[in-house]
Amino acid sequence: MLIYTLIFIYLSFLFYVYDIKSYKKDSWIHYTFSCIILILVAGLRYRIGVDTIAYMSSFESPYYPTLESFRFSGDYGTDIGWVFINSLAKTIGGGFYTVQLIQAVIVNVAVFWFIRRHSPKPFMAILLFFIFQWWNYCFEAMRESIAIAFYLFALDALIKENSLKKYYLRVWPAALVHTFGFVTFLFPLIRYIKINKYLPIIIIVFLGVFISIGDIINELVLGMEMMGGMDGADGMATSKATKYLESDIYGTSNLSIAGILALVISRIVPMIYLIFVLHKSDDESNKIFIPYLISYVLVVMLRIEVPIFFRFYNYFEVMMIVAMTQAVSIKYESKGSIYAVLTWTMILFMIVIRTYELTKPETDSINGYKTYNRYVPYNSIFTEDYNEESEYVFRAL
Repeated sequence: MLIYTLIFIYLSFLFYVYDIKSYKKDSWIHYTFSCIILILVAGLRYRIGVDTIAYMSSFESPYYPTLESFRFSGDYGTDIGWVFINSLAKTIGGGFYTVQLIQAVIVNVAVFWFIRRHSPKPFMAILLFFIFQWWNYCFEAMRESIAIAFYLFALDALIKENSLKKYYLRVWPAALVHTFGFVTFLFPLIRYIKINKYLPIIIIVFLGVFISIGDIINELVLGMEMMGGMDGADGMATSKATKYLESDIYGTSNLSIAGILALVISRIVPMIYLIFVLHKSDDESNKIFIPYLISYVLVVMLRIEVPIFFRFYNYFEVMMIVAMTQAVSIKYESKGSIYAVLTWTMILFMIVIRTYELTKPETDSINGYKTYNRYVPYNSIFTEDYNEESEYVFRAL
């Protein structure tokens, strides 16, 4: 826990010095150093994260070859890009932490690079990234976050240069690392979403169609997830798919009224407020991410009926974080504008919600274990201590 606390304090200090007090000296050095810290802490961990343990088990099996035996046309039972990364790591040597380091470099560099190019308050953005998504990107959704990294790299070309050609030249590896990454081929359509009088009608029709075929979509997407599973040829994919379909998060069970309200309050309301504030801005650059925030709202709405859409959240989180920094950077006519107060209140509320999500029970069936037990205490490859809580949660899921 200490190492996470120290990172939080350091990133908070940088946010205060460079984004609030507007100091400039050595900002690039500290920004780069922050990225290196997050890479090393993630890359040198030992059996931290439920998905990490599963990926580690697959890596240690003889199923993933070295580069000498690797073939892009080979049938390895999982995404060929992920197999290539594992094969590269095996060839380099050093164990699964080599995979972790490669993954951490790709993901953190992409996020930091994207934030630096689009956020008016980059240190605030990396602090929010650490609180909101760093854990998930680096410790859990390792394959998917690599796909997201390629997406961020490609999205920059779409935003900065309006180049579809560069977008597709940059984004195609996403589908090689994670089967679900193919959705990024459709994401350029998001930029055509506009706020006008027809938008509510379009949203209602869109939701109606998807909800009506919710069960079909849920099972289809889960099937695609398992086709690109982490299990190799050991037969775990079918078992994993069955557990997913029966789970509270990914399964076909509906949310309770309280669950729906929690989703609306914690996800939808903050996004709608962000859209409203950014849309009122006179600066057109503040409106770039509005279509992506609208898409995020749609995804959350779909998640109510089609639980697997929960996985789409990850693709919009970095854009949401950048949009939050844009919102707090808007200059209002009156210094004590109600919008400025509400914006900071909304951000603090979201931080509280995300913190709660780390401290809530893992699942109803695992009494006494919290989500943070996946990551606490921190263990490194230098000690290789055994984290009983994480191991227990992994076996129970």
